[in-house]
Amino acid sequence: MKRITLCADDYGMHPGVSEAILELASQGSIHATSCLVTGRNWATQAKSLTTIQEKVDIGLHLNLTEGKGLSSSYMDSLPSLRQILIKSHFHLLNKTAVLEEVTAQYQNFIDTTGRAPDFVDGHQHVHHLPVVREALLSVIRSYKPGPSFWVRSVTPVIRHGGGLKSYIIEGSGSRSLHDQLSNRGISSNASFAGIYSLKPEENYSALMKSWLSDSYDRGLIMCHPGKTAEHNNLDHSQARQSEFDYLSGQQFVDDCQQAGVNLCRMRQ
Repeated sequence: MKRITLCADDYGMHPGVSEAILELASQGSIHATSCLVTGRNWATQAKSLTTIQEKVDIGLHLNLTEGKGLSSSYMDSLPSLRQILIKSHFHLLNKTAVLEEVTAQYQNFIDTTGRAPDFVDGHQHVHHLPVVREALLSVIRSYKPGPSFWVRSVTPVIRHGGGLKSYIIEGSGSRSLHDQLSNRGISSNASFAGIYSLKPEENYSALMKSWLSDSYDRGLIMCHPGKTAEHNNLDHSQARQSEFDYLSGQQFVDDCQQAGVNLCRMRQ
């Protein structure tokens, strides 16, 4: 059977997101989650990760585009996605400041959870941008994670539902990061899926069937579930609830079986 890791992003962003992820992990629907250590709810919700740490890979969701950072340069605010895209590709980002922020978030994960992250990925895929990827690789070299450690690769993309968005994401630095990971012997996923508009009218179950069918062995599919019916003030609330409803139901189990997919941890 084809081995696929389903990773739920944004743990620690909001109680409704973290609750959904814990439930899906407990029932075996997801096998990885990446944590937003800059989230307002991170410190309190991190404690609950101990209940799923034997079932899923738990990683750092590096954030450089929303809210406030953890280092002195970004303590007041982080740049917008548009700003960091432009500045990174024109090499206008302050390399020292970016390195300090990546280090601060990596260390915060360790300090809060008492363990090193199993992997690193990026909120809005910032981890593969120029300047940022060099900072990330420097931090990895400094912390020397174990042999099972991995970094999310956003290439090659399984494009169903992604449209132009998938080309922009993949083209913003994913191939360069993939090559550098390979040259350094750092593991990464064989394919990537899960990009779509997050609009409520999207047929999420149909998209997931296509991603499951076309993903490579050892591929990664990202998701953004949330229990939003019980919580307010959460972005993409309808899409998050739809994802949770589908992933927690029998149809998802049946779709995996039909696609010949074995859901598992990336580090296995």
